[in-house]
Amino acid sequence: MTARDRILEVAASRIGPYGKGSPEVEAIWRDVLDASVSDAQVKDFAKHNEWCGGFVLNCLREAGVTESHWKIGSGFVLKLLGSKAATTTPVPGDIGIRQGSPPHLVYHHFFVEKYAGPNDWDSIDGNSPNCARHHHTWLDPTIIYYSIAALLPAEEPLPEGGFVRGQKFSVPGIQD
Repeated sequence: MTARDRILEVAASRIGPYGKGSPEVEAIWRDVLDASVSDAQVKDFAKHNEWCGGFVLNCLREAGVTESHWKIGSGFVLKLLGSKAATTTPVPGDIGIRQGSPPHLVYHHFFVEKYAGPNDWDSIDGNSPNCARHHHTWLDPTIIYYSIAALLPAEEPLPEGGFVRGQKFSVPGIQD
């Protein structure tokens, strides 16, 4: 299973009817907000804020591809991936952000689950209004996709006849 598969598996496991202020959303924010945020602040944040971005970061953290935390007021995507990670050809596991208008410039975060083109793609979204899968038949021009490739371990094919032991490549009879 690839890291992208793990991310989408984690996201799919969270699908369900919960929303702002629920125990599930509190748990998401408790995981992604840094340790300096008090329990009372986490509960208040979970009750009064949208949680789609927290959902995305929580899934990335649980899948083991980042240890980053959410900074209240600045989010995480650009800090974690950078603006150069923007892509027009997303692949499963990449992050989509639908842009809003001022003063709410970031409107909605989601994972791309499948992308067969701008008129045939699927997403897994937290806070939409629950946590759900969606099929899309058109592309909102305000969406920017960000590749998560920089977060992923290199997944290079192994040379023929070898195997990995203790994170090192071995060849039977020579190194084992």
